[in-house]
Amino acid sequence: MKSEINFYEVEDQIVKSIAPLLLKILDEKKKVLIFSANKNEIEEIDKSLWSYGKNKFIPHITIFDKNFDLARQPILLTDQEHNSNDADYLVFLSEPSKKFLENFNRSFYFFSKKNLINEIIPTNFYKKENGKWIKK
Repeated sequence: MKSEINFYEVEDQIVKSIAPLLLKILDEKKKVLIFSANKNEIEEIDKSLWSYGKNKFIPHITIFDKNFDLARQPILLTDQEHNSNDADYLVFLSEPSKKFLENFNRSFYFFSKKNLINEIIPTNFYKKENGKWIKK
């Protein structure tokens, strides 16, 4: 399966760009897996999602949380290349294997200039200009 891979270059906190996407995915009644090989980054995003908005709840867990049925979780943050929550979409912050990417119809890579990966070729590339995502 050929998946759509979207790159998003961010200049501020990554969670500020990820959170609106997560809310949209939840509205579609879909699931998402957020992959990062960095445990500290997972913990940082976890904390940021809990405090993202006063009126918006973003239900999620991390792979480190205990006693949860992972398959039932709409959003799972993980450092493992395994689709434990049967997600429809993948958000990745670290470079996953190409084989892992093939498990998702759509993937989203959020990065700053210093973290751009070169091994994965995007279908679409976006950068925020004047508060809006512009396709490059």
